[in-house]
Amino acid sequence: MTYITLGQFSIPIAWIAFFIAILYSDFRNKNKDDHTDKIISRLFWFYVLIWKLSYILFSWESFVQAPMSILYFDGGLKGNILAFMVMIIVLVKHRAGIEWEVLWQYWTRFVAAHQFVNYILMEQWVIAIIWLALLVLLEMKEKQWIIIVQWPIILWVSGWMDALVIAHLMVILSLILKKKSYQQIALIGVLSLMAMTVTDLRATVSTSDRVAIDLNTTSNDRYILSEKDQKLTVVNFFATWCPPCQAEMPHLQNFAEDLPDQVELIGINLTDRDNGPKALAEFMETYEVTYPMLLDEKDRFGKSYNIVSIPTTVVLNKDGQELERIIGPVSEEVLRNLTNKYK
Repeated sequence: MTYITLGQFSIPIAWIAFFIAILYSDFRNKNKDDHTDKIISRLFWFYVLIWKLSYILFSWESFVQAPMSILYFDGGLKGNILAFMVMIIVLVKHRAGIEWEVLWQYWTRFVAAHQFVNYILMEQWVIAIIWLALLVLLEMKEKQWIIIVQWPIILWVSGWMDALVIAHLMVILSLILKKKSYQQIALIGVLSLMAMTVTDLRATVSTSDRVAIDLNTTSNDRYILSEKDQKLTVVNFFATWCPPCQAEMPHLQNFAEDLPDQVELIGINLTDRDNGPKALAEFMETYEVTYPMLLDEKDRFGKSYNIVSIPTTVVLNKDGQELERIIGPVSEEVLRNLTNKYK
């Protein structure tokens, strides 16, 4: 996931595309079937609110330490399961009278609008134009074959394991089977996967060589990555004034206190972009940081690693090559999944 930075805040592009697509689909579907529209809106907002607020329930200590972290994190897999169960109850209660044709038109329109906005903001113009053409075609004809055409395009750009790919396939299968029981199951799955599309924080990059990390730490020691024996190194670039950096600190510290074998976590303070030694000392004391903190005083590594948005977390192999990066705040759960992937 990539971010747009506005002042001190980093806003995920996926979130912007998601909510613009929802608003556009709501506007275009308005008055087609009030009952179905209300059910779609109710299911969606129930899901999002429960999934988001469940972060407080499942990560209470991190929330207490950094209350603003709720803006950046959610309940993860447990939150999705809890929201899924609540949505089943709501759907069963209001299932009578749903116009499934209206619902799938809504979905087709949402997908086209979401993908168009997403790729426009990511400046991937060719893919954006393809989705714009499909959106215009949909507004002109509203034919079911458009939903089938959309799926291989999503698969082509996102791969089999993408939430949107799976959700779209469920929609197509439910249309083929044409039984309400299957359609209801598909609807729950689709709305769940819709919400999950805004939680994927990883930005995969091809393995690439990076300048070997060699910096002083806050304790005046020298940290030379090439002299270390760990299989993986998780490097977090941050600044103390950055709200998302503050939000992720309890998660990073929790990860540091129970590191997987052959994994090390280090922080690199972009000192040249920050507010000085006193601010960093207070930051480390506030969040009780115990893992190594390195000082990039001349922004050498910030520039070498192409750090534009902060926080940015990079995973390096034992040879110092970059395997993957996360732009924006990262949770403990994501870090554990990521390190398990490369161990």
